[in-house]
Amino acid sequence: MKSEKIDRRIKYTKTLLKNSLVDLMREYPIAKISVKMLCETADINRSTFYAHYSDQFDLLITLEREVITEFEKHIERHGFQKHDAQTVQGLNEILMYIAENADLCKVLLSDYGDPNFQREIMLLAQQKTIAELRKYQSIDSRTSEYLQSFAITGALNVVQKWLQDGMIESTEMMAEFTARLLYKGISDFYS
Repeated sequence: MKSEKIDRRIKYTKTLLKNSLVDLMREYPIAKISVKMLCETADINRSTFYAHYSDQFDLLITLEREVITEFEKHIERHGFQKHDAQTVQGLNEILMYIAENADLCKVLLSDYGDPNFQREIMLLAQQKTIAELRKYQSIDSRTSEYLQSFAITGALNVVQKWLQDGMIESTEMMAEFTARLLYKGISDFYS
């Protein structure tokens, strides 16, 4: 029983710190956020902060790892081989996760977010789609890499805009839109 109470307090403290970091990153890049600012925003002692994280960058990296792990889980489960129902379902699950964690994802993908995190997300998606496209397309590897780099950068920007605009469209609609964009290109929207 006592262990459960401690676990709840730790979870609560980490949630407070996560929310505080998100709030601060709306206004400041991570380099301008101090542990003192985080502790004041979360209304906790610095010793409590240091019991869980070494600094503000450690907290940010922990949050980024959680998001990447969630994305990897969906990418591995759904394959993302071509524009099909399985790929759309996988994209929908990723977008549902993003919607459920909109505040966090919005700051991680914003100008104040870590560019390395954004590159890692793009690389993760790119590696999977390039590997799959090479199996099914008769294009050389360099051309495939350029095409996917272009498409995934665009898809990431679409997600950023969707977040900034308040996620007006459903995750299902955005999943289908993104799949069409990734696998068929913009010409598919003009025909």
